[in-house]
Amino acid sequence: MRRNRRLERERGYTLVEAIIVAFLLALAMLGILAVFDASARINKSETQVADAQGGVRQGLYEMTRAIRLAGAGGLYITQAILNAPDPGLPGLTVPGGTYDNVAGGTKVTNLQGTQIPVRPNTDMIEVRGVLFSPLIGFSNATACPCGTSNNCACFWTAASVDTLPIVGDPIFGQHVNNAGQRPQFSEIDTYTASASGTRPFLLIVSVNDEVFGASSPGAAPQVYSQLFYNVGAITSPTQLVASNTFGAVDFNNAVAEEFNTEFPASSGTPLVLYTSLARRAGILDDVIYFIDDTDPNHPILSKGTRYGNAFEVVPIADDVEDLQIAYGVDSDNTETIGRITGNPPTATDPEVNDSNQPGKDKWVPNVPGADNPITGTSAPYTATNFIANSASAISTHFPRLHAVMVSVLARSKDPDPTYRAPLSAGLALMNGPTPVPGNPQFRRRVQTVKINLRNYAFGG
Repeated sequence: MRRNRRLERERGYTLVEAIIVAFLLALAMLGILAVFDASARINKSETQVADAQGGVRQGLYEMTRAIRLAGAGGLYITQAILNAPDPGLPGLTVPGGTYDNVAGGTKVTNLQGTQIPVRPNTDMIEVRGVLFSPLIGFSNATACPCGTSNNCACFWTAASVDTLPIVGDPIFGQHVNNAGQRPQFSEIDTYTASASGTRPFLLIVSVNDEVFGASSPGAAPQVYSQLFYNVGAITSPTQLVASNTFGAVDFNNAVAEEFNTEFPASSGTPLVLYTSLARRAGILDDVIYFIDDTDPNHPILSKGTRYGNAFEVVPIADDVEDLQIAYGVDSDNTETIGRITGNPPTATDPEVNDSNQPGKDKWVPNVPGADNPITGTSAPYTATNFIANSASAISTHFPRLHAVMVSVLARSKDPDPTYRAPLSAGLALMNGPTPVPGNPQFRRRVQTVKINLRNYAFGG
């Protein structure tokens, strides 16, 4: 009896008990693995978002630099920032004729002749000016003497556009271009090293520092200069270091002539033999920023640089699904960009410098609706709205466009079906489209920056 009791005490688990224990351990293990899996998935998604956000930050830095320099070299403001394509220039197919929430079928032609699709319902912006290389100064002795007999006409008809290592006057001040003291010459030579007949660069040559002042109706003495200039094409690398020359410039190039007119929608203006002295020159850049939709699952924020009839397209940031642009227009001539007078913030519209309601501020088009504060009409926002008195003499024009706001929406590379945050299904930026229900769940980040135009007064 005593032995039987001892055997009962020493008897192990039954089969049923062992199965129950194994089942409970399996459940615990599955729970632990689920936690690890979720953690790994979140880490992967956040890493992807961080990578996309880093690329966007770099892209916005580049866009900010270019936009802030818009018009450098003397371009008209209406030629410096475009919200619609120039109909006289090839390389862009834009149904509807506006860069605001582009329609399907919008394409950018690259140097290989491939038409790159632009993501529908996203914005584009075109920026022009001497953006990525230095400006070079001239003097009275440059290219040809400016006397009463020739009035500098020989400058525009010469075989090449030349400059000097030192320009200016020793009494009133000199500008040193010498490559040994300043790198401007060598920088331009390096920048144009790839110039050829199939990859032409543009050269802008402006005359005088200020041909006339177009006075603002705001508080005196605010005055905006409007320069005169000619644009030509060069098809070989510059030789500024070796020979102080930009080389032969074709001022009759059809693409170059499109930049000479004040309004891009107008036909190109041929070379003008200005009688004033040429003051500065630089390589003119024509850059378009857009969302490359070649792979709709992985859209790319891209930059296209014009060379002749096409663009060299390079990626800036991966997995960017939306780009929205708004323009800060001084519609009431107060020299500021913000709310329109008489429209203070409210509980549902609390921002001080911009509004979430149409027609309440000077940013266009930053919210859905007919929010053009000048004409009362919807997009496209015409170039003539960027200046005052557009129907009058050019000497009365002054810029109303003072700033640009850029908003970018980046997302993780892969979807996260378990993510249910408010941005998981998408986000409507500015006047962009509302997200469609049922979209894949992604982790998203938004970055917005307001950019004051360096060459055109104040922003907000």
